[in-house]
Amino acid sequence: MISRTTKLGLLSASLLALAPAASWAQEPGEGDGEGEAAVSTEGAVSTEGEATAPVATAEATVDLGATPRYPRAVIARPLTLPGGVFMAGDDTASNKDFSVLATGLVAGYGINDKLEAAAFYAFALKEFEAKGTVDVGVGYAAVRGAMDGKLEAVARAQVGYDLVGEGMRPLGLGAQVQYNVSDKLCLITPGGQLQVALEEDAAMATPITFGLPVAAGFQATPELYLQLDTTLATFNIADSANAFIGADATPAKVTAVYNVVPAVDIAAAIGLDLTPPDPAGVGDTLAFLLGVRYCGGDIK
Repeated sequence: MISRTTKLGLLSASLLALAPAASWAQEPGEGDGEGEAAVSTEGAVSTEGEATAPVATAEATVDLGATPRYPRAVIARPLTLPGGVFMAGDDTASNKDFSVLATGLVAGYGINDKLEAAAFYAFALKEFEAKGTVDVGVGYAAVRGAMDGKLEAVARAQVGYDLVGEGMRPLGLGAQVQYNVSDKLCLITPGGQLQVALEEDAAMATPITFGLPVAAGFQATPELYLQLDTTLATFNIADSANAFIGADATPAKVTAVYNVVPAVDIAAAIGLDLTPPDPAGVGDTLAFLLGVRYCGGDIK
């Protein structure tokens, strides 16, 4: 029988895959932590979570003079919150039968137009436990407006602490990159590629891995944005193992974000692993997420 702690770990991994991009919550480290509340937000209460929370992307290719600082269309948004703009939100996630339920609070602030800070707090709702995981992260826009305004790259770092397991969460480092093929289609790598464990796991190991997460985004309407995410491979650097899509793990997630009014986004996501390890089945990896984000300050 799968323990509750293990279920929370599986949900955490699935949720890490649910966070579409930085403004829906920067993706937390992929470590599960050691406590029963080892669920992080990615953006989610993470997922494969997000100042992140929830979904920011590269600048639009339209006349900047006529573009809001934080456009309604997700595909046209900068990957970091504009200077002076703050964000607050929540992501609630569950497994397939709602036997595991968790929520994550997220907040972010644009220190200036290139530098963003974010914080996340996640805890279990089912068999309520106020103690959970706290993560903090920063993002810096190293490249913005390149290739005729179509390319943006943000360097990100994130680390946290598990209040239940009383240990450090993995350090996540990487680059969030987006290329706008058109005003409707974009290609993304969400960031957090390098994961460095800062505490020993149950096997007395401190894994270090490098992943290749990729995503494609589609702005279906001025208010509705869709994103499909997966991870092509995860490479072992220390105390881990290589994993390749189609063989060891095939994570897939679909996220929909709707801008209700300029300052408010709502999101829904579903994620699973199409090739889960035995004895788990595909259905065992199913996870759902509902989220909301509010942005304040000068977004126009």
